[in-house]
Amino acid sequence: MTIRIATAPDAWGVWYANDPRQTPWERYLDEVAAAGYAWTELGPWGYLPTDRAHLLDALSTRGLGLCGAALVHPLLVPNALETLRERMHPICETMAATGTPWVLLMDDSDTYPTPAARIATAQGWGHMMHVITTIAREIREEYGLNLLFHPHVGTAVETEAEILRLLSDTPAEYVGLCFDFGHHAYAGADALAFMRQHAARIPYYHFKNMDGEIHTKAMAESTPFMEVFQNGVMCELDRGVMDFSKVVEFLRERGFDGFAVVEQDMYPCPPDKPLPVARHNRDVLRRLGL
Repeated sequence: MTIRIATAPDAWGVWYANDPRQTPWERYLDEVAAAGYAWTELGPWGYLPTDRAHLLDALSTRGLGLCGAALVHPLLVPNALETLRERMHPICETMAATGTPWVLLMDDSDTYPTPAARIATAQGWGHMMHVITTIAREIREEYGLNLLFHPHVGTAVETEAEILRLLSDTPAEYVGLCFDFGHHAYAGADALAFMRQHAARIPYYHFKNMDGEIHTKAMAESTPFMEVFQNGVMCELDRGVMDFSKVVEFLRERGFDGFAVVEQDMYPCPPDKPLPVARHNRDVLRRLGL
């Protein structure tokens, strides 16, 4: 068993390739290394250097490696497959060249003006499953990469029922799950129970916790999820509803060999906030033996 602890630009409040409110990429990588992580996700394409030699140099000089790349894309629009192929190409080239097998795909919450709008029709759902499955097959055949779908609050795959439907409607040999504990809990489900039931489809984890008090208040007041995230609903690993000692115990029992990526959604955030939080989360996992 080897659980490799990684992090991602998201944990530094980075959601976009370019945003003046975000930490510069050089500082991000410096602080990832300083916080005790050896791996990072790529983040939004264009945030870290897109030139492969520059990227590898920036990582290696800090003792870092890539664990995966995430791409947020509107999946219900009619031309989703064509536009996704175009965006996937440079990312997949970089992942293949660096020996990084995981590509994470998320639906784009920005395309849904209301919570009701995210609910896919039968036709829309079928279209989305076709897009996901086709891309998964193509990146495996062309690049030797593995597609992981990442359910996310505010998208067409948010609730546990929707995740189960996705697992049923996509081929297990091509589509795995990037399981995010925080997003699963936010949607009102038991993340630990789901992980235990469906571990065979989960080769990659996002370790994230949720503040139960903030969440309960937000649900009672129907607060938009982006506002709730900005209010700090995603919290340190030892301060939320999820007991990560039980998560680690289960992964050890299974002999899990793969990445656990520590995230804490907090876009936007002051530039000095992420490093102490990242160090704290890394220390939490060290105390659990990781």
